[in-house]
Amino acid sequence: MNLQIDISGQVQQLNYDSSLGLKRSDGFTRSVYLSCEIKKEIIKKYKGQITNIIEKIHCILIYYCIKDFLDNIDDIIICRDVDFRRVKNLLPLLFKENNYFNKIILKQRSSEGEKSSAHNIAIKSFRKKRYADLIISKEMIENVLLEFKK
Repeated sequence: MNLQIDISGQVQQLNYDSSLGLKRSDGFTRSVYLSCEIKKEIIKKYKGQITNIIEKIHCILIYYCIKDFLDNIDDIIICRDVDFRRVKNLLPLLFKENNYFNKIILKQRSSEGEKSSAHNIAIKSFRKKRYADLIISKEMIENVLLEFKK
């Protein structure tokens, strides 16, 4: 079974909210939502102290979106919106206590072809036509952001 992830409203676009959606090959969908106000606060507070903060926030959104839904997943296909190499290196750090990523292959979605199946979930949540399953708070990001240092 595979899992596709797509984001609407890039993390580096500080004037827009961000919504990240996932869709499993069995039809299960989920989305998380991050407001632009919280995004601005976090980036302003930690910009000089934490390297690759945009990719780390993107990984945190992925973490909260997929953390409870990794059963029987063989590969995760991630959108092309951020530096994939950094995300591929950073994302397993958030799951190090469970060793989920020993079996899961991270892939980048190819640019040609149709949009990812997760794109519709992300864009509907971004445009507020679908309720997000989880709204990310500043405390949620800070708790996980400091895990990267360990």
